[in-house]
Amino acid sequence: MIYPYPILYIPKNKRFTKDEIDVLSKSPYVKNIRENRLTFTYEFRCILYDEWVKNPSITQIRKFLELYGFDYTMIGYNVLRDIIKNFKRNGRPSGGMNKIFGTSNSLHARYDDEFLIDSGIFIKSGRGVRFTSEFIDQVYKEYPKVSIESKLESCGLDPNRVGYPRIYDLKRLFDGKKSVKENISVNIINKYINHPYVLRCTYKQFYLKFCFYNEASRFKELPIDEVLGIFEINGS
Repeated sequence: MIYPYPILYIPKNKRFTKDEIDVLSKSPYVKNIRENRLTFTYEFRCILYDEWVKNPSITQIRKFLELYGFDYTMIGYNVLRDIIKNFKRNGRPSGGMNKIFGTSNSLHARYDDEFLIDSGIFIKSGRGVRFTSEFIDQVYKEYPKVSIESKLESCGLDPNRVGYPRIYDLKRLFDGKKSVKENISVNIINKYINHPYVLRCTYKQFYLKFCFYNEASRFKELPIDEVLGIFEINGS
């Protein structure tokens, strides 16, 4: 399925004035401008997306728009918010229909859920799909030396078609939020990354395997620190 999302709808409390329409219509990066909507060209949305992924924030979008001559006060906060919402939901723009740049390119269409499930890398989750635990564990053992994108390619999947939001969420899981103080040190991560009872250990998360809970249930009368010590896991 293709997700071109070319139109950015302006909230009802924001309508472009005639002067604003005149100014924006002169930009080579605006495909169409009307009183209640703004459409950027397909290639500009791709450029904007590529800049946003370097630092996924509304500040990054604002700076980049201003760099290309757009007045933030004219565009408005809600438009920037909608841009990011589209990027997170749909990934890199695809299916551009600008006359200058030709028709949509199906090679950049995202994989549908059925295809991803058939690949064995994803499983059904709610209304969508998610990476399998097996794939996450495989990637985690080699990350960041081997990137998530490289791992997907080795499995025969195009990262661009898998979609940035899925890859970004997995990177956040492994890296932890950079804005939050790390709770688990690198030394601890290295110590437990190959522990037989540890499923996953990142800056912000520590998961034990099901086999740990099955075996540890025999010692349920003991304090948790002692139980962890039996399996050579530091309770602290």
